[in-house]
Amino acid sequence: MIKESVTNLDTNQKGLTPLVTLLLIVVLLGVGYVGYRLLSTSSQPSNQKTIATPKPKNSTTLSLRSKAPGIVTQVSLSKTLDPKTGLALNPTTTFSKTDPTIYAVVTLSNPPVGTKIEYVRYLNGRLLDNRSTSTTKVTDKSIVFDWKLKKTGATHLVGNYRVKIYTNGVFEKEINYSVQ
Repeated sequence: MIKESVTNLDTNQKGLTPLVTLLLIVVLLGVGYVGYRLLSTSSQPSNQKTIATPKPKNSTTLSLRSKAPGIVTQVSLSKTLDPKTGLALNPTTTFSKTDPTIYAVVTLSNPPVGTKIEYVRYLNGRLLDNRSTSTTKVTDKSIVFDWKLKKTGATHLVGNYRVKIYTNGVFEKEINYSVQ
């Protein structure tokens, strides 16, 4: 009689194991499905309007500009600069590959202190280099960018160049030149 009750107990426990396993599988599948639905709905674009966040009280509103600010009035290229004025002497757009320096003189009109002037230079339609500087005085009337040959025997690359000038990230002027 004692032996029968031990056997019945083992049978009941073996019957519970598949039921508990099945229950665990169902719970895991349910959690996985809910996680999948949450992930897929958060990555899809919503047709709902976004709510604008209020602006801080001390913020400055920046207006979008599609029009050049007019700070850059002229860009000149030359092989030499006037030592007194710093302006281009004998402006040209044709240079030799052995010219020691090519100067780009950017003439400015009343730039506020801290105005960022930048050039982006292209050779035969491909980006070559860029550089920027900022005005330091209200009296800054021009900025000079130069491309010097660094080593003896070095040459400028032959081709057609385009230099685009930007003021605070906004396109102002461009000039083309060639090296032959």
